[in-house]
Amino acid sequence: MKFHCKVVIDGIIHHDKTYNNLTEICKDLNLSYQQVADYSSRTRGAHAPKKGVRENKFKFYPNVSIIKLPKS
Repeated sequence: MKFHCKVVIDGIIHHDKTYNNLTEICKDLNLSYQQVADYSSRTRGAHAPKKGVRENKFKFYPNVSIIKLPKS
C-alpha cells in the first residue's frame, strides 16, 4: 500500500513524496504515528470538523495531506 504525502506552507510546496507505508512518513517528517494517521484520515474525510472547533488560520501553519494511492 503506497501513500502520497504533500506539505504546503503559505502556498509553497515544501514536501511532495510517495511512501510505501505510514511509518516511512513518520520517520521522514519526524512525526508520531498517531499524527500521521490523523492527517491520513482527515484527507479521506473520515473526520468532520467538530462543532465549535476553529481551523487554524496562522499564516505559516502547514497544510499536510496524506493520500492512500490505489493499487496498480
